[in-house]
Amino acid sequence: MSGASADGGGGDGAGGTPRPLRALLVEWVFAKQVPAGVGFLRALGTALFVVLLTQAVTGMLLALCYVPSPDHAYNSVRFIDHEVKSTLGGHEIAVGRLVRGLHHWGAGAVIVLAFLHLLRTFFTGAYKRPRALLWVLGVALFGVLLGFGFTGYLLPWDMKAFWATDVGMTIVATVPEVGPALADLLRGGPELGAPTLTRMFALHVLILPALLIPLAGLHLLLVHRLGITPPGARVGAPEVKGAPFFPDHVVRELLVAAAALGVVGFLAWKLGAPLEAPASRELGEYEPRPEWYFLGLFQLLKLEWFQGDRVWYATALLPGAVGALLLLLPWLDRGKERSASQRPIATTLGVLAVAGVVGMTAWGFWETKDDPKRPPPPYVPVGDLAYVPPSSPPFAPPTDATAGGGTPAVPADPASARAEALLAESGCVDCHTLRGEGDSSGAGGPELRGLADGHDAAWYAAFLLNPKQFKPDIDMPSAADLELADADRFAIAEWLAANARK
Repeated sequence: MSGASADGGGGDGAGGTPRPLRALLVEWVFAKQVPAGVGFLRALGTALFVVLLTQAVTGMLLALCYVPSPDHAYNSVRFIDHEVKSTLGGHEIAVGRLVRGLHHWGAGAVIVLAFLHLLRTFFTGAYKRPRALLWVLGVALFGVLLGFGFTGYLLPWDMKAFWATDVGMTIVATVPEVGPALADLLRGGPELGAPTLTRMFALHVLILPALLIPLAGLHLLLVHRLGITPPGARVGAPEVKGAPFFPDHVVRELLVAAAALGVVGFLAWKLGAPLEAPASRELGEYEPRPEWYFLGLFQLLKLEWFQGDRVWYATALLPGAVGALLLLLPWLDRGKERSASQRPIATTLGVLAVAGVVGMTAWGFWETKDDPKRPPPPYVPVGDLAYVPPSSPPFAPPTDATAGGGTPAVPADPASARAEALLAESGCVDCHTLRGEGDSSGAGGPELRGLADGHDAAWYAAFLLNPKQFKPDIDMPSAADLELADADRFAIAEWLAANARK
């Protein structure tokens, strides 16, 4: 029995906790101490970590229903909001709406908490040695979190998502030399479309998490090794840790994290996540705006000094300079004082920078409060089957050339053939023409192949379900009147969108 302990080899003999886990808990929690005078502001990092974990969980749940395709993204989001439900205690709960609301408001909470955490670190001088690397990692993490925000708000594919991303890409394109190429790389071409949505989705769920996890892991490890900066202590002074981490500071961290989650949960429950009209290239009265955390940068472009040839000062030079200063701050400010009152120059510059960011953002909010917004369309139920993700296109093997040496025969598109057959079977060609034939009733409906409005498939699907909600004066039967199944209605909608005049 050599190598086995009397208590079973894996436990600690008392509570059955494995010895490695028990040692880890003792080192990281129970035996740990923090400097005296540490308050609630030192718990912002933990609150940020907890909200990030919530974002990961809700994001994975949303990915189970979301389809990153322009034809289906908007419908899949509406499906999440209106069709994903559960019953608890006899009450029906809109689980999908709640999960999307948690993810939406959690994204804003992440930016706010990260910004406050960065400010707390700056004004308490916690970036100074021996924590310079810890500060650099924090700045890098803040940049990654902004990347999550930029790539995430396109995914609903509504008006705000589409045009906010378009504004963002325009800003990216102003960077000298590399800007236009970088914007084309992110868009997947000269304008927003299917490649853009695919790339933003890949960045959001694959590439940025691959950056976030190692950066956050190393950041947490350094926080554990170096500990919390003693309030007001000078650089080089002995760091005395006289207060227990557990339970004193643990309680503070749990309270701040619970407060952050409580605010996010309340907003998600009461407001859900916004969803405007489906994305359209026709602006109308809609005024494009970026998401709120980029609104201050957008407002800079309205200042006369940042217009014309100097626009890149606001979109590239100023943000780049601020980012470089933040990364180099531990080496630029080599003084030994950490207290804000003992660092008047750094403190003054910090206050002015925060006032500028907050002021420009507030100006942007003030300007947008009365802007005309295209209201979201009324919710249209999509039937008992609700949203059904599209099937993969059938594989058609290439055919040999004709015996006479002519061009190869091109197989007919099965989806297009099926849609045209449905148009005939449902009686659509009695009032419309298809390739110049039809309209036996003399109604004078427009040619179906090449409609001039050029909407996407989601719009056509909703229009077919209830035409009068979109055009009250139209005399056209609905999909229910024509006894069209949901799958047939979506097939016709996709065909109309594919054959419309753009």
